[in-house]
Amino acid sequence: MDLEVLNEALHVARASERMGRLRSTDWPDLAVALLVEGADDQEVAELAGLNRHASGWTIATLVDSICARYGVASRDAESAVALLARLMAAEFRARPGVVTEPMIRALAPLAPWEFDSDLANRCYRVREFLDCDCQADEEDQALEDQLEALPGPQIPDSLVQTLAYPLRSALPTTQPPRSH
Repeated sequence: MDLEVLNEALHVARASERMGRLRSTDWPDLAVALLVEGADDQEVAELAGLNRHASGWTIATLVDSICARYGVASRDAESAVALLARLMAAEFRARPGVVTEPMIRALAPLAPWEFDSDLANRCYRVREFLDCDCQADEEDQALEDQLEALPGPQIPDSLVQTLAYPLRSALPTTQPPRSH
């Protein structure tokens, strides 16, 4: 695996962690995906060997060591949400959502975690009216189109899928009914 790809994957993972979407118990699964994609790092291999019942301290120590070695620091909320938006744009291009405005729906839950992200807050405000007939706004569609057009991170599709899972799993599995 190219060093830049590994670094980008770790940045996306840290952004997801920052926004409360990647738990410490998810890091071993990500490490397995990194190994499958060709990462050649002893600590990544050690992290991949841990199971979901490993101590959070053990996982955090390995993750911090790996991230420090590759210069990956935690991001502020605004840049973390922007990076996750790019991740989800790549995810929905590869595997389209089954609901309208999947990007807005995926990013809106990030606002309650951190009100420091204008993008997450904008999605949060718009989400309330996605499934009602009382307010159709062209700006909402423009936001969705803008989000969908974002370039994805430069990581393999299998890593996109692994990292996008926590955000995608919160989406409805069918189109919600119209209300209001």
